[in-house]
Amino acid sequence: MKSKYRYFTILFLVFLFTLNIIPIVLGKTRKTYLKDFLYDTEVEGEGFKNGVGAGEPINEATAYALEILDYYDLNAHEATDLTTKLETELESMFDSDDIVLYDLYYLLKSLFFIDEDYSTNVNFLNLKNRIHLFINGTEQISGGFSFSNSSTLASMSSTYFVVQIFNLIDEPIPNETIHKDWIILCNNSDGGYGGNSSLSSNLLTTYYAVSLLETLNFSVDYLANKSQTLIYLNSFYIQNPSDPNNFGGCLPDLTANYALISSTYHCIYAISLIDENVLNKDQTVKWILTRQYFQDGGFADITEGTSQLMSSVVSSYYAFKTLEIFGSLGKLKAEVFMVEFNYWTLFIIFASIGVVAVIGVIIWRRRRI
Repeated sequence: MKSKYRYFTILFLVFLFTLNIIPIVLGKTRKTYLKDFLYDTEVEGEGFKNGVGAGEPINEATAYALEILDYYDLNAHEATDLTTKLETELESMFDSDDIVLYDLYYLLKSLFFIDEDYSTNVNFLNLKNRIHLFINGTEQISGGFSFSNSSTLASMSSTYFVVQIFNLIDEPIPNETIHKDWIILCNNSDGGYGGNSSLSSNLLTTYYAVSLLETLNFSVDYLANKSQTLIYLNSFYIQNPSDPNNFGGCLPDLTANYALISSTYHCIYAISLIDENVLNKDQTVKWILTRQYFQDGGFADITEGTSQLMSSVVSSYYAFKTLEIFGSLGKLKAEVFMVEFNYWTLFIIFASIGVVAVIGVIIWRRRRI
């Protein structure tokens, strides 16, 4: 009798173990969900859309998706076709003399992530002089860079993108000190920076200003008022635990109701360059992880007036980069997100139960014999 109960106890424990181990085996990590989401937005040979249900591929989403995939040693499907498509778009911009600075940056960024040796690519070398000539033409004598070589109006955003392009094509940035001085002149009394010296501060242009000083090899100590800039940036951070939708995130502006993933990245990155010790790492990482949307695996913002969250490649990129600031990308690998329940899952569970039941019956019959 004791032996009989022992066998049934063992079988019961095996049964419980099977039920508990199946979700772990079949569950997908946050990282896997994110990669699947990116590939779901891909239009092979053409680029990446900003979301699963979005229209056409856009250059920004393509560059961001490729950067995340590159981190995991992955690439686009039909990468050769995609390279040809992006190069054709680049050449078309220059041939038609209709160059959009932001598109130029994202096209180049994408090409360098598709091919890490793209700097030696013949097509790039043929275009490099034209690119260099264009961005040199956007430089303003009093400092900063304009959106095009036909404009004389420097802005913080165009300066940021031109400097990034200089780095991508591995060319020295001219007159760095003059541009540094121009950036400082865009400071306002609140500690933030405007799009130029006559505009009020906002989070994005302040992020540009702080990161530009770093990129131009100047210390953030050159900020007009470093402590005031830190206060300004911290004003966007939500420190109220009773506000669960925002706690740990950063508002895009002080009148906004919801923190955005993009504004959180811009704010956190700028703060990290000034004084990383003031950051609340645990809470921000926790908030970022809550923004991963289980329906498609991407990261989604809460927006006013919408009950259905929509993940985007852009938001997913900024979530990824925010975790990277904190050295927390391992969270995407270590934490099982949820079980993807489907008919195969159901079949395996019932098959396991059936196997355990059959073994139990066989043992019981043998004991009777």
